[in-house]
Amino acid sequence: MARNTKWGLLAIGLTLAGCGGSGNTGTNGGGNTGGNNPGGNDPGTNGGGNPSGNIGASPSIAWIDGYPAFDDTFDAFDATRWRRSDNWASSEDFNAGWREDHVRFSGGKLELRLDDQPCASNGGCSGRPYASGEFASTRFHGYGRYEVRMKPAHASGTLTAFAITTGPFEWTRWDEIDIAFVGLNTRRFQASYITDGQRRDTGIDLPFDAADDFHTYGIEWTREALHWYVDGKRVHTETGARGPLPSQPGRILVNFWPGVGPSTESWMGRFTYPGTPLASVYDELRYGPAAPTELLEDFETSGLWKQEDPGAQMSTWHQEGHQGQALVMSYWVKDSSHPNVARTFDTPRDWRGARHLNFWFRGTNTQDSFRLELRDNGASAGTAERFEYRFQDDFVGWKWVSVPLGAFTRRTDWQPAGAPNDGLTLSAVHGLSFEPLSGNGHTILLDDIELER
Repeated sequence: MARNTKWGLLAIGLTLAGCGGSGNTGTNGGGNTGGNNPGGNDPGTNGGGNPSGNIGASPSIAWIDGYPAFDDTFDAFDATRWRRSDNWASSEDFNAGWREDHVRFSGGKLELRLDDQPCASNGGCSGRPYASGEFASTRFHGYGRYEVRMKPAHASGTLTAFAITTGPFEWTRWDEIDIAFVGLNTRRFQASYITDGQRRDTGIDLPFDAADDFHTYGIEWTREALHWYVDGKRVHTETGARGPLPSQPGRILVNFWPGVGPSTESWMGRFTYPGTPLASVYDELRYGPAAPTELLEDFETSGLWKQEDPGAQMSTWHQEGHQGQALVMSYWVKDSSHPNVARTFDTPRDWRGARHLNFWFRGTNTQDSFRLELRDNGASAGTAERFEYRFQDDFVGWKWVSVPLGAFTRRTDWQPAGAPNDGLTLSAVHGLSFEPLSGNGHTILLDDIELER
């Protein structure tokens, strides 16, 4: 289970406050709370994206069941999948405190409620005059197809959002993809993406008022493109021409909040509470991966990864990681020893046709080199042919690493006696190994290894 702290949702909210920023600027982390018109210099344009990306097309990614897909119709609160923000407030631009009782489930719908009813008592709304709701996934989700059926509130000075987001509050770089409705004009929405803190915004005009009824809004996210959809028809595409596309998986987030002050009023309008509660309502939220994906290792069970060189100077243990438990490695590299950890599968696995091996890595920018080793074919794990992929600790915090299986090359420095030499067939994978190749007294963490087919 993911960490249950409020840091993440705090900064997630800050990023959404930046929807009023310039169409091609951003900050690395704490959010861009400056305010021009949402969508760039001209809120009536497409913001310089790629409107010719087969506009009107149907979704291109088929729904894939199994890990980590889900389809939530909000019949009840699922605490294994979601968390509700409670008893705190975001930046000074947010004029409401988050309360879990303002995330309500009724009649198969999720309602984010905005009112002033609990705020009269001292500290009832974290020092703000209004209370509202925010709701986010416990896990991180990456490439795939997302759909949300929703009805945003029509109220000047408010914002209703659906996002996939991560950032320094999660010890990652800031990557994000948004659909955001400014309550001042719910006949359009903001399609945005952020990569390493750099934001690109696009205003999308709608042939209807989104506040009048439920509609389905979708995002398709692949390594090659981002597509936004409305009621099953493509309305916008980004291919990286305006800047690299996001790559780091994020939490799925929905929230509804009123702004305050010049930095939000310039693009959201001024909020005046009408005297009765407001609500943005969600009817369904669905996610499916872009390709069939298998969770190979979540590090929730200790003892599966073993040190192979008893003379190596290395310590390993489990602790809280990016999603649940992680494997921690503290190491000292010497010429006479090899401080690696390896997992041998109970039976060889057929990975033919798989495309990527993905994992989370937390480092401290030591520039140490590492070897990810794949052990393929052979009569046993001990005689399997060794293939390697090398990477560096070049980032402070968590980084999602996606390795094309075609990038593995046969080790030339060593092979076990009896190892075959028949290339990377992936027909009988015996196991994996992580080995630091340089560095002394450093510590890294590994989490959630996935095979993407």
